[in-house]
Amino acid sequence: MGHKSESRNDAGSNKTRPGITVTRRQFCEAGASAIAVALASAKSFASVRESKSSSLCGVPTLDELGTEWLDCSQLAHMPSLHNFHEMAACAPDLVGVNFLPGGQLYEDSGPRWYIYNTLPLCRMTVDGAAYDSMTCRWFAYQSVRRVQTPDLEIVTTNRLVMEGTTVLWRVEFKNTSATSKTLRVKIDTDGVCRSNAGHVELIAKSSKFQMSAIYQFLDPPLEQNAAGAQVEWELNLPPKQYHEIRFLMKAGKEEADLLEAPSLAWFDSEWDRAKKVWEDRWSSAFTPGNGFFSGNAPTLLTNDPAIHEIYYRSVLTLMVLLRTNLWSDRTFITSGERAKGVVFYWDTSLFSTLFAMLEPGQMKEQIKLFLEQDPHADAVIVFGTKRPPSPERIITPKGWDLRGYAANDLSIFRLAWSYLSVTQDEEFLHEKIADQTVNERLRVLATDWKKLLREPSDHLADYGEAPNLLECVPTYIHKVPSFNAANVWMMREYADIVDLAGNHAEAVELRREAIDMVQAVMTLYEPGKGVWVSLHPDGSRVEMRHCYDFATVGRFMAQDLPATVRREMVDFVQRELLMEKWMRAQSLLDVAAANSDRPDHGPMGAYDAWPAVTVDAMCMLGHWEDAISFLQRTRAAIYEGVYGQAHEFYGPRRREYDAPVRIAQREGCMRECTGGGAFAETIINTLFGYVPALGKQLTLFEPYTSRGFTGELRHIRFGQEQFTIRSGNAGLRLSKEAKV
Repeated sequence: MGHKSESRNDAGSNKTRPGITVTRRQFCEAGASAIAVALASAKSFASVRESKSSSLCGVPTLDELGTEWLDCSQLAHMPSLHNFHEMAACAPDLVGVNFLPGGQLYEDSGPRWYIYNTLPLCRMTVDGAAYDSMTCRWFAYQSVRRVQTPDLEIVTTNRLVMEGTTVLWRVEFKNTSATSKTLRVKIDTDGVCRSNAGHVELIAKSSKFQMSAIYQFLDPPLEQNAAGAQVEWELNLPPKQYHEIRFLMKAGKEEADLLEAPSLAWFDSEWDRAKKVWEDRWSSAFTPGNGFFSGNAPTLLTNDPAIHEIYYRSVLTLMVLLRTNLWSDRTFITSGERAKGVVFYWDTSLFSTLFAMLEPGQMKEQIKLFLEQDPHADAVIVFGTKRPPSPERIITPKGWDLRGYAANDLSIFRLAWSYLSVTQDEEFLHEKIADQTVNERLRVLATDWKKLLREPSDHLADYGEAPNLLECVPTYIHKVPSFNAANVWMMREYADIVDLAGNHAEAVELRREAIDMVQAVMTLYEPGKGVWVSLHPDGSRVEMRHCYDFATVGRFMAQDLPATVRREMVDFVQRELLMEKWMRAQSLLDVAAANSDRPDHGPMGAYDAWPAVTVDAMCMLGHWEDAISFLQRTRAAIYEGVYGQAHEFYGPRRREYDAPVRIAQREGCMRECTGGGAFAETIINTLFGYVPALGKQLTLFEPYTSRGFTGELRHIRFGQEQFTIRSGNAGLRLSKEAKV
């Protein structure tokens, strides 16, 4: 009663411009303990301009990574809640929370917010009026919703009990007028009302999901109505004063399993613990030798606010999707709305270097499981509390109709390659996976393309129809340059691995086949246009103006491309794909643009990893300044907290260069997705030039090329040692850190 809501204190400090921006001072003061660890191993730059390490900003706090107040009318997703076990999603009103523990929160594509599978939601009225949220804020550990009228402000703050199935509410009513007010507040749900140990409870059930939900109110209501399953309060508010109501909802299979009547002390303790555990795990992620992860993410210190924010929001995306209650207890699920434990090979591979640094122990176990699977069988692994089943032996499917998801071979190979390169765990190659070694499984993945040849004389794999590839682009089918360019890279990387083992003849043959495929891929290029074609079974060549060909050919075949092709490719991307704040996955001029309008792969947005891998390819092709300028501009798109499945352009100006951008929901796009880890990956691998290779010394990519910003990446794992990479006007410098 009258207890002040912590939401005001936890809302973070004021920012300096619209969107997610914090001041340089705030960034520099953030994460004091993590920065102290980083600074302890710092060394001075050679030049005066590079020696001011005190001006470099380190790990931000979770409060500083919270959002500004966002206009709910412009959002496709309301804020989410995550507690390392579950996800919940706020409804557009002031108190509704969509929550289905252990189930699939997302249903099918449809209008915003109404596509969630939910337990029955509670509803609130004030003096008989129901309010939708006007503004909201997202934090890793809580969500905040608000409505403001001329004389009243209502703020709702929600947290999930840490690693549990209980949602906590604190609803604050503030009289903003100069006269006293009396409010009649009612909360109801579909169900029944009862009293339990002096606490009022509303009980609701879902026959569809065989779930129960008990709402328990800690601030005694004025009255209750069993017939209507509702509770009411009468609040008397003097001018400028406020009153708070606290309640919770426990979800479970059976009513008997739900929480007993809690105390206010329990509520306050769990409220505080939800934030504390989040803060501890965020700090652990950047601390070498921490007690939670088997590794650590590098600590970035830089005076570039855009790159700083992009990096840490990318890592935070993975933390939001970390689950500790699955078979692999450090599992990064692909997104929270899907059925519990769904992990896509492709999305996971896009942060493979960071994965190997942060959680090498569990990554190794996941790779073993991935390597056991038939890569042509499915796009996902579903993690339960027990290890998923594996085939008794590897059976590669035969027949034209069993091509599976085109990205799987590359994704699984890349995960294993990154683990080997970062950890230098050469013994892993000899471990048995069913009836083959890891080394033999990598050979299968690197040469699986041979099963997809239409004729023995072909040098290009045919990857099938749209469902096998980008799903929504009807012309992106059959012989496409992207995954064939990836085959070039896999063969070359595997050749280095077998060379290391002394199998030189096999390495020579793999490199020869890679050259043949390079020549075949180049036949798909459209000279003078910077774009590529798909080759269909009838021999027709269909021009494709899509970012994925640019990203993969640019990443995996840059060394094979003539200077004119490099320049034309970058010109195309800058001319037709890169926008002010984000990019289009597909050009508006693509022949299939009108039939491909899904936010992740079509012309009105992009999968959240695509800007990151596009920047990577632009750098590989030698266009550093343009690439980093675009990367910095994408900072404006992440004002909603972390990365999603896709960001979309929306509104009447969605075709314009400076179109507004938001996280997409239409066509089933998720609010958070691990593909956003690709931004940290690009910053580590490309901007800081981290290029590990199994059995070789650590070298940097183009170390004498200036990246255009000053910064340091510390505590970078390579084998059993850690390094620091410094970026300055003269390029990059690598130094080994002293062992602690």
